[in-house]
Amino acid sequence: MTDPQRGFTIEGFDEAVIIVRRPEPHLACWLDVGGFTVAHRGAVDPRLLAAWALPAGAAGEEWLLSHPDVGTGRVRLVQLGDAGQQDDLRADDQCWDHGGIFDLNVRVLDIAAKAAALRELQWHGASPPVTWDFGAVRVREWIVRGPDNVRLALIERVAPPLADFDHLRHFSQVFNSSQIVRDMDAALTFYRDVLGFRLTVDHDAPAYPAGRPNVLGLPSLPAGGASLSIRIVHPGGAMAGSIELVAIRGAAGLDVSTPSGPPHHGMAALRLPVRGMPALAAHLRGQGVAIAMAPTRVCLAPHGEVTVMAARSPEGAWLEFYEPAVAAGAAA
Repeated sequence: MTDPQRGFTIEGFDEAVIIVRRPEPHLACWLDVGGFTVAHRGAVDPRLLAAWALPAGAAGEEWLLSHPDVGTGRVRLVQLGDAGQQDDLRADDQCWDHGGIFDLNVRVLDIAAKAAALRELQWHGASPPVTWDFGAVRVREWIVRGPDNVRLALIERVAPPLADFDHLRHFSQVFNSSQIVRDMDAALTFYRDVLGFRLTVDHDAPAYPAGRPNVLGLPSLPAGGASLSIRIVHPGGAMAGSIELVAIRGAAGLDVSTPSGPPHHGMAALRLPVRGMPALAAHLRGQGVAIAMAPTRVCLAPHGEVTVMAARSPEGAWLEFYEPAVAAGAAA
């Protein structure tokens, strides 16, 4: 958690919001391939739709998908109707374009088997699965894109053995989410200095070898001179609900930071539990961070009544902070 002396605490994100045209292809991915279950299905609270600045008469349906053994790292699919203009987030992008939410990370036991299953559902990778060294850890990773420009990073641990994932059968819970950034300093200032997150991983990868596959699918010529700076941040320094900031040196991409957040299709938001919402809102304003969605009372299953507020990262990732009404009352 962040420092309670500021009057608020933030936890790592515990769900990702994906706005979809049709739920069926996403349900096939998460339920049939990933082994998730539907923890909740119902209408989106009209108060949330209004807070998202949707037109009067807009409606929404949602599916909360959860790992059967873990109550965090969930995925909430949202389908909207009469919502006005809905564009695609990170539309027509390449992996090295910067802005918004890039992917959601899950662990798998057999990446080849999961890749084959997802290809049957017409999800396709930026490259074949690639084995690479992430510091002292060797992983096999596949970044795959599906409907509504949603990307997943499937990660199989090669060495050393993975700890604390005895529940892993198909997909793990979503444990990390990446953001491609142009300005790493600005991103760290926002997450570390403003929100109070801790730096969990500080890793500079060597240049990709030319002529060999790489996890981002960089073409051969730039790949020989491109390398990654990776900084993973989390309020408590953990790798559960963490945010991975990735800057690509030597392969500058396009700015795809707008549009941002709801109601646009794709990876619309990460939701982070907080305590002390009024103090957090005041702190953000004091730091010059615009409140993208004012604190609003809504019903959010399975939490019941919550207060939710949104802010954008410097490069357009939409973050929703929520506080259950019971927690707010206890803190008062």
